[in-house]
Amino acid sequence: MKKLLNISSSLLCLVLISSCSTGPLNGTWQYDGGIYNGRSQKASNEFQMQRTYASDTYEAFMLEGNNPPELYNSGIYEIKGDSVLITSKFSSRPSQNTDVTITYKFTVDKDKLIINGVLPNGMIVEEYWKKIK
Repeated sequence: MKKLLNISSSLLCLVLISSCSTGPLNGTWQYDGGIYNGRSQKASNEFQMQRTYASDTYEAFMLEGNNPPELYNSGIYEIKGDSVLITSKFSSRPSQNTDVTITYKFTVDKDKLIINGVLPNGMIVEEYWKKIK
C-alpha cells in the first residue's frame, strides 16, 4: 500500500511540474515586422497585432486605437525541436489555411521571436515578434 501511495504521489508531482512549466512561446508577442518573398514589411503604426500562446493554443488579436481587441485568428500549436506546427482553427476573414498545419522554424532570444517557413501558397515568410507579457 505504501509503495502504491509513493508511486501515486510521484506521478502527481510529475503532472503538476509539467503543467506548471512554460514553453518557449508562452506569453504575449507583438508583431514587429517581417520579410515576405524577399520584401521587407514594417509593423503598422496604425494598429498592432498580438499573439498570445498558452500551453498548446494561441489567439491572435488586432488592436487599433481605443477599440476593443479584435480576435482575428486562433488555433493550436505544437513544438517539435526547433519547429512549431501551427494549425489555425478560426479566422475572422476567409482563409484557405484554416485546419491546415503549417510548419515554421523558430528561434527565441530573450524577448525576440523569429519564425520562418513557407505558406501553402508558396510565400516565404520570416516574421519578427517581441514579447510584451
